[in-house]
Amino acid sequence: MENNQKIKEIGSRVESIFKELITDKISGFEVIKKEYLPEGLKPHTRSICWLAEQVILQNTKKYTQEFNITNFTYPISDISPWDVKFRLEELTNEDIFINIKVTDITKPIRKNDIASVKALLNFYHQNNHPLLFYVVIKLEFHNNSINFKETPIVRYYPWIKDFVVNPRNEHLQNIYESDIKERSVEEFVKLIKEKAIDKGLEIP
Repeated sequence: MENNQKIKEIGSRVESIFKELITDKISGFEVIKKEYLPEGLKPHTRSICWLAEQVILQNTKKYTQEFNITNFTYPISDISPWDVKFRLEELTNEDIFINIKVTDITKPIRKNDIASVKALLNFYHQNNHPLLFYVVIKLEFHNNSINFKETPIVRYYPWIKDFVVNPRNEHLQNIYESDIKERSVEEFVKLIKEKAIDKGLEIP
């Protein structure tokens, strides 16, 4: 899909779905009984990230009917650049691919990994102009519980304005809150390759 207005509409709808999810459906969750954690849960996003993602994904699936979501599907591999795909048939008959990101609300704004360069290039090679978005959910540690906060950040991958390639882990990095720059999938893929080669990565 290269209809920019339609992409914006889809992004807005995805944002509203996840905003409703963390506002009205699952504002947070208990990690462990308080009696087992008398000092409270120590803030450490990495240790809680996968669990939070599972809560978000499984509850999105739970409320698919309310969100008018169809064809909800998980990837076969856990190293896929997306965590779920589904359809919003009132907007498009194409699959919408979502990569869930979780971050601690207290952390300063900084660059974060958003995808493996090779996995992303392979994904675009295998799919014709896919609708791939990342959705950032912010959380807050509170005693033995996790609370979801603020409006989710939604970005269409080809429109990520300022991203870099980290040669150490071969990932694209970007500030989640970064502005957008409308460009085609072809332009995005070309730019990824240029930045990767410039950092010394071997790109097929």
